Amino acid sequence: MPKDIVVFIEADEERAGRLAFAAALARRWQAHLIATFVANRLELTPSSSFARGGGVEAMLRKHHATARMAAAETRTLFDRIVADADISGEWRLSDHEDGETLMLHARHASLAIVGPPLRPTRPARMLSLSEDVIFASGRPTLLLPAGWPSHRIGRRIVVGWNGSREAATAIALAMPFLTEADIVHLVVVPEARPNGWLGADPGADMSRHLARNGVEVVLEQHPGTDAGTVLLDHARSVDADMLVMGAYGRPRISEFVFGGTTRTVLAKAHTPILLSR
Repeated sequence: MPKDIVVFIEADEERAGRLAFAAALARRWQAHLIATFVANRLELTPSSSFARGGGVEAMLRKHHATARMAAAETRTLFDRIVADADISGEWRLSDHEDGETLMLHARHASLAIVGPPLRPTRPARMLSLSEDVIFASGRPTLLLPAGWPSHRIGRRIVVGWNGSREAATAIALAMPFLTEADIVHLVVVPEARPNGWLGADPGADMSRHLARNGVEVVLEQHPGTDAGTVLLDHARSVDADMLVMGAYGRPRISEFVFGGTTRTVLAKAHTPILLSR
């Protein structure tokens, strides 16, 4: 089982629910929980686009004061949740970190937990923090919707399978969740131009692989050409509390061009998604 989990927190988003979920998962696995508070990056602050002259200094003072207050409040909340869950915890403040430095918080952990992507307000940065972690950290990342209850941790899981390297990696990294689930729905959409070779009976080999690893798995082949929509609809129909899939994209200077399935899922999902790339 994973023994260290990092949960990323930003000042302007729902925090208590994500911390509670991360703590519940850490308690279940007896894992060390790391909370990394990322102070609001100025390029994501709408008012920073309009500051001029003396307004810049005032804007910076207000920004730093707000970040310090949010960090202090979140630290108090984190300490209380860790104590109530009786787990080991570690608080980190990520101040003026970005890129590779920020990604190290995830790379030194077994699993990263992030919130829904917050869309940047300036074109200079095309990715939110959540998308940065998903596509650049190299670690499995659980994207948690706002308001998701902490007791719903992977009892019914939908897994997207298309024969690709990314999907195979996602399944391997999700194995701690899959082996503990009550039921796993392995969903294949053969018509959706899969990135890998599915064979004569799409999904049958992967289904047998999961079963040999002790996973209670049901193979389901679905018609359609939009795999992302199929996965989301199926997750909703079976009341799943997790969706597992590979993340597809390629770097282009400062942005990622997402594959259609990944884009659909990130934009519309109301279920926790475990992604890896």
